[in-house]
Amino acid sequence: CRVRYFTDGAILGSQDFVRSYAGAWQREKKRKYPPKPNLLRGADWQNLATIQGLRKQVFG
Repeated sequence: CRVRYFTDGAILGSQDFVRSYAGAWQREKKRKYPPKPNLLRGADWQNLATIQGLRKQVFG
């Protein structure tokens, strides 16, 4: 799951780390609205988040 979150999520780190790169991600992908950090699910990941969620739902 860690590898999947890293590849699908694009940016992996704490919520603050992910938030700090949200503006650059928005400009690079030419998105209208800034993305929100998504907390990792399925296990005790502490405070890890990604910039975008998984492509398909893995956990219930």
